[in-house]
Amino acid sequence: MRKPAFVRTIRFRLTMWYLLLFVLFFILLVGGINLAMRQFLDKNSEKWPEIRDQAMSGMVQLRIYSLIALGLVPLLGLAGGYFLAGKMLKPVSNLSSLAARISSTNLKERINYHGSENEVKRLADTFDEMMGRLETSFESQKQFIQDASHELRTPIATAQTNIEVIEMAEKVTASDYNRLMKVLKRSLERMTQLSDQLLLLADARQEWANWQAVDMKFIISEVAAEVSARATVAGISLELEPAPDEMMVKGNSLRLKQAIFNVVDNAIKYNRPGGTVKISAWTEKSQFVVQVQDNGIGISPADQTHIFDRFYRVDKSRTRSQGGSGLGLAIVKKIVEDHGGTISVESALGSGSTFNLSFPRYQAI
Repeated sequence: MRKPAFVRTIRFRLTMWYLLLFVLFFILLVGGINLAMRQFLDKNSEKWPEIRDQAMSGMVQLRIYSLIALGLVPLLGLAGGYFLAGKMLKPVSNLSSLAARISSTNLKERINYHGSENEVKRLADTFDEMMGRLETSFESQKQFIQDASHELRTPIATAQTNIEVIEMAEKVTASDYNRLMKVLKRSLERMTQLSDQLLLLADARQEWANWQAVDMKFIISEVAAEVSARATVAGISLELEPAPDEMMVKGNSLRLKQAIFNVVDNAIKYNRPGGTVKISAWTEKSQFVVQVQDNGIGISPADQTHIFDRFYRVDKSRTRSQGGSGLGLAIVKKIVEDHGGTISVESALGSGSTFNLSFPRYQAI
C-alpha cells in the first residue's frame, strides 16, 4: 500500500522525531521524579510514620497526574513539532514554489530570505545566486541568438538581392551571371566562416588527453611570417622580438595559432600607415607570456570592458566594411582560457593597444 503524500514529507518526519524525543524526555523526567520520590519515602518513612499515609496518597496523585500528562504531551508535541518544522522549512517551501514558477520570462524572482545565518539561509542565498547566474546566461544566450541571426541575415540578404536584380533584368549577359556567382560565393564563404566561428565558441573544452606539447616560439614565428605581407601592404612595420628557446604549452597547435593570429591581425587592421606592431614573448614564473603591442587607434576604457564579448565591435562601421563578425577576440579569449591561460588588454585612444596572452608552462614528465 502506497503511503500518503504528506507522510513522505520532511515536515512530517521532523514532526515525528520531535514528538518521539519530546515523549522520551518526558517519560524519563516523570519516571525519574516518581522513582526519586519513592526512594525518599522508603528511606524516611520510619522517621516520620505519622506522614506515611499522606505521602503514599501524594504518590498516587503524582502518578495519576503523570499518566494524564503522558496523554496530553504527545498531542502538544505533535502540534508544536508540526508548527516548528513548518516554520523552519518555510524558506525551503518558498524555494520549491519559486522553482515551480520559474520560466524564461520570470528569472528575476528571488527568495530574499532575511532570517538568521544558518543552513536554510545559505541554501536560499545559494539559490538566489544560482538564479542570478541563470538569468545572465539566458540573457547572453538570447543576445547571442539575435546577433548570430543578424550576422547570417546580411550575406543571405546580399545574395537574395543580387538574384532578384538578375531576375528583373530584361537582358542578362554572361558577365552578369559571373558577377552573381562571385557575389554568391562570397556570401557562402561569409556564412561558412561565421558558422565555423560559432561552432568553435559553442564547443566544450577539448580533453587534455588529446592535446600535445606545442612550441609557442614556432607558432609565433609562423604567424609573423603569414602576416608580414599584409603588414607591408598596409604600411605597418612588423617587429618580432627574440623569444626564449623553449616555450612549451600543452594544447591544440591550430587553435593556439588561431588565437595569436587573430590578435596580430587586429593589431595590423586597426593601426595607421607608418604604425608598428611588435610581437614579444617571455617566461614569467610558471607562465609564458605572449605580447602583441601596436601604436594604432587604441581602445576607449568603455570599450575595453566589452571587446571580448561576442559580436561586439569597437568601430562597427569599419569592422563591417572589412568583413569582421565581432567574434575574433571572443574566440581568442575562449582558446586562451581553454588552455588554462588568461588574456588582458591595456589601451588608450590614439596611443595603441597592448594584449598579453599568458599560458601555463608545460614540462613533460
